[in-house]
Amino acid sequence: MVLQKHEFSAYEDLTQRMLSDLKPVSEPEKQIAQKIVDLNFRINRITAIENNMLNFDMATNEPDFEEDEGIARMMGQARAWKKDAQSFEILGRYEARLSKQLLQYQKELERLQAVRKAEAAVSQTTETAQLNHELASFGKPAPAYVMSAVSKPLPPPARLLVPDPLNLPQAA
Repeated sequence: MVLQKHEFSAYEDLTQRMLSDLKPVSEPEKQIAQKIVDLNFRINRITAIENNMLNFDMATNEPDFEEDEGIARMMGQARAWKKDAQSFEILGRYEARLSKQLLQYQKELERLQAVRKAEAAVSQTTETAQLNHELASFGKPAPAYVMSAVSKPLPPPARLLVPDPLNLPQAA
């Protein structure tokens, strides 16, 4: 962003205040926050240019009579707008374009911050999830039902009667 000497302190002040309010954390958030600052400064600059154009032209276009100061100011304002109508139109379009970009960046920053906060909440929940210490052994002996031996001998495995494909006599 190109700044004139008299704009440096205003830009730095705006940057500090807005970054403090926006609270970017990640690098993408910081980049978008800086774009938001720059766009706000540019929109403020356009407003100042419009005001300066109008005030300067009003002063040079006001009539010399002082019968009614209000009428003289209105005439000066009308002449200034008429004289610089195309410049005001261009500035208006430029301001509208910047305002649209600003809204897009603000929405994107809000989205990124929401994602970051949601990820942090999930991470925190995972880290702080309470384990049921009754289910974990942590050096305690295993419960009796796990360590107990079968009191009765197991029955012998059942014999499977599978037909002999070679028709050999079965041993008794």
